[in-house]
Amino acid sequence: MTEKVDIHNLGSVQKTLFLPLWGRAVESKKSKPMLVDETAVKIIEQVDFDFSPVAQNMDDLSQIAWIRRSMYCDRVVRKFLQKYPSGTIVNIGCGLDTTFERIDNGKLKWYDLDLPDVIELRCKFVKESERRKFIIASFMEEEWLEKIEVGEDVLFIAAGVFYYFQETDVKDFLIRLIDKFPGSEILFDVSSPIGVKIANQKVVESSGLGEESHLVWGLENKKKILAWDPRIRLMGTYYYFRTLRIGLRNILLGLLSDFLGIQYMLHLGLGS
Repeated sequence: MTEKVDIHNLGSVQKTLFLPLWGRAVESKKSKPMLVDETAVKIIEQVDFDFSPVAQNMDDLSQIAWIRRSMYCDRVVRKFLQKYPSGTIVNIGCGLDTTFERIDNGKLKWYDLDLPDVIELRCKFVKESERRKFIIASFMEEEWLEKIEVGEDVLFIAAGVFYYFQETDVKDFLIRLIDKFPGSEILFDVSSPIGVKIANQKVVESSGLGEESHLVWGLENKKKILAWDPRIRLMGTYYYFRTLRIGLRNILLGLLSDFLGIQYMLHLGLGS
């Protein structure tokens, strides 16, 4: 029997990366899944971690949001690669994200960026290759930007990352990307102040994680981001719950979430 991977030494914030991974694994085992992620299933089976509090306390909408976030990431990346088959993708705060395994076209250049303990853990399940490299850094550092090799164009993705930081950190980072990679794109998820409060109470705390894992930044209106710099342009807004058939109660709550902008994804163009 293969020895399970111990993850108890991870920091509280890093442990949250197992929540969406678990969600994708559970979804993949359904008879009619919205998303199939065999790599997520394999990783969940290999780690020494008690997911019973997550399974018992997680509400349907949170799990659906994780799946929809991954679906939109896949969709945006595939569309980007249709235009730039040899393009560069930078996965910020990659955690145990497995987008690469789902969308690799055999030509792209991929970078996974995260903190040392996460990259160390990631190496137990995913390996580097000629087209896939790991970078140990926080996205707020500047040195790692020099390591990015851009062929045709570059798309940055950040799923479940920015709302753990202050708004000024996110603003400074986006402007830094515009200056360094004009014409690039970025896809990331946001949550409203109400959404941050709900996530901290319903998702983080109910999963047995502490205050160190709490979300911080809540975006009141996406227009605020567009006002940060005239070079930022909106390419797409992706809401999680509309068009889904998930039961009357869930769809009503989901549509309310979409209407109030509690959680959704933004696709931005950075410069021209």
